[in-house]
Amino acid sequence: MKKILIFFSILITSYCYSQETFSFHCKVHPEKTYSLQMDISSINETTINSKTTKSQSISRITRVTSTKKANKNGQFPTTMKFGEVIVSGDGKEVLSPLSKTIISGLLSEDNKFNIDTIINPNLNEPTKIAVKSAFKDLKPDIDFPKNPLKIGDSFEHKMPMIIPVNGEQVKILITKVFTLKSVINNTAEFTVNEIISLNMESLNISASGEGNGVVEFNISENQIVKDKSNFTININIKKDKIDVKGFVKSDSEKITRIQ
Repeated sequence: MKKILIFFSILITSYCYSQETFSFHCKVHPEKTYSLQMDISSINETTINSKTTKSQSISRITRVTSTKKANKNGQFPTTMKFGEVIVSGDGKEVLSPLSKTIISGLLSEDNKFNIDTIINPNLNEPTKIAVKSAFKDLKPDIDFPKNPLKIGDSFEHKMPMIIPVNGEQVKILITKVFTLKSVINNTAEFTVNEIISLNMESLNISASGEGNGVVEFNISENQIVKDKSNFTININIKKDKIDVKGFVKSDSEKITRIQ
């Protein structure tokens, strides 16, 4: 009888654990420092009637976002400082005009950034307006579901992208499937599978591809701390007796450290 009770106790405990759920809400907290490093590398090949050209690019972005104590409205002064934003390709290395830019303003926990100051003598006024528009919302690219998830649950996220190939603007759709693999020491790990398909009506263009990756989310900090992915895309264009084949391979990694 005692063995039966122990067995049922273990069974109930295992069942309760398997049903444990976790919520994922992305937001920035006051009095924190978020240090981001993002590395992206890509290989592009274009074949026109059997003649192939190949290019490769590597980008690195570093950024430190510091927040202060919240005011009575729940907003907190925030400063975003970019390091050197480097883009290299074909043996050349170029510093982006965004390098060393300092952005400051008031941020709220729902990721809305009310920017009032942009410091960088290399940016003209139209570019500063574009920067304000790009960073007015610090919500990450991943839309987590509002309902809690348990281990093994999956959700989809769709992201459109435009790839230029031989003068054509090829619109594709990347469908990412995130599956919650584990939660250890308050860090959730998701595996990612990607399917790439054509997202435009065209009789002379086809596109397909696939990819995979991993995402880590710090639950207590409400932040993605790692996002690593790679994918390949194949594109075919037939136009005016010209056969164009495009190939893209991309690898990216974003790491965020929080203090």
